[in-house]
Amino acid sequence: MKTMKYKYLHIMIFFAIISLFGIKDGKAQQGRSSGGQELNINATIVNSNGEAIHNATVTLGEGLLQAYSNEDGEFSIKATTNNVLIISARGYEEKVINLRSTSVESTIVLTETLVFDSRNDVVNLPTGISTTQRQLVGSVDIISGSEIESQPDIVLSNALQGRLAGLTVRMNEGGLGNNVPTLAVRGLSRLGGNAPVTIVDGIERPIEFLVAEEIESIEVLKDASAKILYGPRAANGVILVTTKRGRENTRVIKASVEYGVTMTTRMPEYLGSAEYATLYNEARQNDGFSPFYSEQQIEGYRQSTGENDLLYPDADYVNYFLRNSNPFRKANVEYSGGNEDARYAFMVGYIGTEGVEKVGNTPKEDRINIRGNLDIKVTDKLSAFIDGNGIIESRRWGKLNQDAVFSAISSHRPNEYPFVIDDPNFEGADTPLGQERIPPQGGSYIRPNSLYGNMVYGGFQEHQYFYGQTNFGLNLKLDDVLDGLSAKSYITFDNYQFQSASQINNPIRYGVFPSDDGVDYVQLQNRVISGNRTEQGNNISRNTGWITNLNYDKVFEKHAIKANLSHFYYLNENSDRRQNIENTNTFLRTVYSFDNRFYFEATGAVMGSNRFAKENRFKFFPAVGASWIISEESFMNSTSIDFLKVKGSFGILGYDAGTSFYLYDTRYFNNGSVQFNERNQNNVQRTGFDNFGNPDLEWETSREVNIGIEGFGLNNSLRFEVNYFNEFRDNIIFDNPGALFSSINGNLNVPQNWGQVSNQGVDASINYIKSFGDLSWSVGGNFLYVKNEVLRTNEVFHPDEYLRQTGRPSDAIFGYVSNGIFRDQSQVDGSPFQALGPYGVGNLSYEDLNGDGIIDERDVQAIGNSFPRTTLGVNFSLNYKGFGLFVLGTSELGVHTMRNNSYYRNSGEGKYSAFVRDRFHPENNPGGSVPALTTLGAVNDFRGSTFWLEDASFFRLKNVELSYSLANAAWTVKNIRLFVRATNVFVISAIKELDPEALNAGVTNYPIFRTVTSGVAVSF
Repeated sequence: MKTMKYKYLHIMIFFAIISLFGIKDGKAQQGRSSGGQELNINATIVNSNGEAIHNATVTLGEGLLQAYSNEDGEFSIKATTNNVLIISARGYEEKVINLRSTSVESTIVLTETLVFDSRNDVVNLPTGISTTQRQLVGSVDIISGSEIESQPDIVLSNALQGRLAGLTVRMNEGGLGNNVPTLAVRGLSRLGGNAPVTIVDGIERPIEFLVAEEIESIEVLKDASAKILYGPRAANGVILVTTKRGRENTRVIKASVEYGVTMTTRMPEYLGSAEYATLYNEARQNDGFSPFYSEQQIEGYRQSTGENDLLYPDADYVNYFLRNSNPFRKANVEYSGGNEDARYAFMVGYIGTEGVEKVGNTPKEDRINIRGNLDIKVTDKLSAFIDGNGIIESRRWGKLNQDAVFSAISSHRPNEYPFVIDDPNFEGADTPLGQERIPPQGGSYIRPNSLYGNMVYGGFQEHQYFYGQTNFGLNLKLDDVLDGLSAKSYITFDNYQFQSASQINNPIRYGVFPSDDGVDYVQLQNRVISGNRTEQGNNISRNTGWITNLNYDKVFEKHAIKANLSHFYYLNENSDRRQNIENTNTFLRTVYSFDNRFYFEATGAVMGSNRFAKENRFKFFPAVGASWIISEESFMNSTSIDFLKVKGSFGILGYDAGTSFYLYDTRYFNNGSVQFNERNQNNVQRTGFDNFGNPDLEWETSREVNIGIEGFGLNNSLRFEVNYFNEFRDNIIFDNPGALFSSINGNLNVPQNWGQVSNQGVDASINYIKSFGDLSWSVGGNFLYVKNEVLRTNEVFHPDEYLRQTGRPSDAIFGYVSNGIFRDQSQVDGSPFQALGPYGVGNLSYEDLNGDGIIDERDVQAIGNSFPRTTLGVNFSLNYKGFGLFVLGTSELGVHTMRNNSYYRNSGEGKYSAFVRDRFHPENNPGGSVPALTTLGAVNDFRGSTFWLEDASFFRLKNVELSYSLANAAWTVKNIRLFVRATNVFVISAIKELDPEALNAGVTNYPIFRTVTSGVAVSF
């Protein structure tokens, strides 16, 4: 407890320091603000030749109000004499005009500089170093945090879908706050475990808990020259998040509130009791059994009074237990700014939502983010920075997790039991003195735990999360030692704590059975009441990092040299894991440029990981790259291309995140006991092997090539980038490669470097912007095409080539080739024997691929792929006199899914969905396209096959925002922005019943939500 108190005390002291610096600078600016006269600034921005510069950004430092120059270079903005005007444009030096001491001329001349080489073109790289878009030889895609503010979502990473070239974001089903998407950079480069590493302010940290309002930029590092800087966990790609920092000559206070609803989409439809009973009888007849339900019972279900009808319950679980919408809340405050001596940024954010369960305890999630970043100039040579972030999150729900609720909804039959037994002649078991009386609940022998009883009287669960993150560092100029030399060093420490508690109860359920006297009740279980809230579990995880850089930057006439010598150390400790994650990266990066046209980069990195034996723990990896600014050549002067660069990189990276711990060491464990002596009465402890060690295991490596072209043209209106990439992943480690050893070895084999995967593709982005007077618009998009091939994997070399994973994509879906449904006995008799389970008329027929006359496991082949071959994002924005419209669409093409959940596969004593209405029956539905129903296991029919395979390609209108802004620098509230936002508006796909991107959404867990919010944002 003392540790927690000290932790909170340190955070409070840190934010108090930030506030003091902020107040000091804020008061100074307020002093300048008093008495300021209002100005109407109308000017034209031109270059040294008098040519108009359009799309230049005009920013007022106090309030960060922005305007843009039109085609003629003209702009208009209202300001006060105590403000600062900041003018920037691509290819020109930034100009700062202090309105208190300087009047604004009618023509403002900007000095030309190198294109893509200004402070607005900075590209952040791992370990705290940076470059510019001009000097970058690799492939990095960037968006600002403000671009994703338009998408309301409790999980930040969902807002990245369709926004960054090369990044595939795939939504998942999940409970409240747990629907974290699957991320992949440039497709699948391994046989599994393809997730990229996420970095926040220099160190590996989760991003799903962040809010867009605290983010400056998000970058995706895609090629070897950029990824190698982070070391052994970066080969799958890096998502690098930089949070907001104060900017000199500015002061801004922003606040926003947002409220709306999230609505369910594409919920499954289930049959009512009468229809279920009718089809269940049909299923029994298909199996050769007599009907289970009489016509009287079926008629009773038709006339049912609802879910609590004692003998004829008819429960619509979806409508009874779930609501169609739930609230979404969000609020943020930002206070940032600074001068030459100190810069500060302080952000506070709240986000909250609720679940869709409307019976019992409605799940709730609330999260508060507090972040402060402070930069201080100590002396002319020394500066310091300190960053702090605290995240507090609370989640509370009933006895059942959201997946358990939806699993019950999708499996409990509508006629299985009444929720509450409303019988005046039956009160159930006596209630002990002092305990709450619970009305008798219904249940069944198959499902004695009724959903109603669990949700209303089952108790509650709650989780508490606390994340504390800190950075502290120093920057030192060493020009006195060597001109152009500087150093930077910082440490990071994070603490993540999780605690859970619950109070779980179990009311008595009764089975309801008709009898000659009316109704009989059978008690199915005993009552269990938890008297107190009980601590269920906790977890503590800590990150420690140390990063130090020695940097050199010097220009010699037409030559320039930059060098970075860096050491990075990372340690992750987790109370639930016996082994710590520990790795290092020490690299020397050198960049040489000639005449600001040719750039050459080389990096040598020594990576270290505790997952290998001491003699293999450290290994050297290289990366090189080069680029040529073609637009600087004289032969390009007459073209409409303003900037054009070709670039290429090659590198070999090590990867340790896919390697299990201690594979290099043979390990043992206590493995039960064995009995000896007379009558085997003496137990002797037994020791077994945990794994056989291989001290010669080598690093998994990634050999990568990237070739790209980027630029802009048409007078700065069109920007584009295209990259081809090719990656060869080698030495993938298999912990227990059974296919490489004889079965006489038993079930433990020596780990081996064996797997190989080749991955290649193209990613591209394009954006076009145009303005006409008060009207400006832009359209853009990004594109990824990717395909890989497994060159070697842990599989037996099958004589039938079509059975092999080798030579096919790692995401290949294997299954049988279906010929459809057997519709008469002659088709059954004329087909090969199917050794997959009982079959006949109404069941699925399969192809005999090897022609041996038997359908068995040797008749399986690749029938589809689970990862999209093409990923698209398209966006459109329109602005006119304060009105704004933004639209984002996303698409996945060339992807399949297997319809293998309970909505599609109905059999046994399970629930029936609306999908079975099209089942085949020779009399009742001879044209049906779904296999005949059965009360037994549909082993033959439910094999993975082309019958159940579906094209999962889709287009989704992902995000829409309509806004209106009022701005005037002379007002106390300098900008007011009203907005309406929506996400997951609609989806178009061949799959109509459920969501094509997450087929289990709404069946085994929460559905995909459509969120609509409105709000206001103000700045002072």
